Amino acid sequence: MFRSSFLSSPIKYGAYIRNLQIRSSLRAVAGATQKPNQPTDGPIVKAESIANQYEQDVTNSIARWVKAEEIYYGKERDFTNYPTFKIAHCHPKVRMGVFPDSWFQPFYNKTGVTGPYMFMFGSFMFLINKEIWVFDGHFLEFFVFLSMSVMIVKRFGAPTRKIVEKWAKEGEHLMYHQPINEVKSYIDNTIKTCEMEVERAAAVPEHVRAKEENIALQLEATYRERLQSVYRTVHRRLEYHVERENTRKRYIQQHMVNWVVDHVVKGITPAQEKDTLTHCINELKRLAQASKVTTTVQ
Repeated sequence: MFRSSFLSSPIKYGAYIRNLQIRSSLRAVAGATQKPNQPTDGPIVKAESIANQYEQDVTNSIARWVKAEEIYYGKERDFTNYPTFKIAHCHPKVRMGVFPDSWFQPFYNKTGVTGPYMFMFGSFMFLINKEIWVFDGHFLEFFVFLSMSVMIVKRFGAPTRKIVEKWAKEGEHLMYHQPINEVKSYIDNTIKTCEMEVERAAAVPEHVRAKEENIALQLEATYRERLQSVYRTVHRRLEYHVERENTRKRYIQQHMVNWVVDHVVKGITPAQEKDTLTHCINELKRLAQASKVTTTVQ
């Protein structure tokens, strides 16, 4: 059973669950700011229905994986008696380059350290003694083959093992670790992007309110500017009416004065004018004499 490292991390799983809730938040914000009765409502509704269906399928799949995780790797699992099967990276330990070490372990408690080797030697001698293993002329080739095999293993075994282990690690990384890391990186980037979009969506009301305040300030500035324009216009018109009334009054006063003067001048006869001129001259003479007398007395 493959144990998913993604499901084994509650943080990753919780973040992925939050990722599934992002679409709902974005739809709520978009629905609040969207104008009603737009011609694009049809495709949007269709896309939202597909998104809801996909979200439900993903949620059900994750729930099944979580349930399987709890069944196979939950608290009730006995890892002591039934440990998790793991594939070994290399073969088990061997003796004499051929025989597994697990074959030697049961002999130690009964026969000691030399028991397995004595059993092998006794079995070999038993097969020869009973002629079950018959030697022929070609049996000497076995010793030559065994000697060459030991020499080859001793000479090229370690370098070949390093090369094979390197290939195995590269294959394991390419077939197992790299896809998992790519999926994790993709999920992390998706979660970061979605969290960023959620933050942006959460900032939309603040942005709208700021725009509303900006528009209100612009309207207030326009209102004050127009009010000032009306004030200046009314002030000019009032000044015009005041100046017009003052001009009319001055004109009437000047006309009345000229009319009175003209009629007074017209009412004076030549004899009255001569008498008045003579009287004025006499008065001037009298005033001149009185001025001389006053100066002399002083």
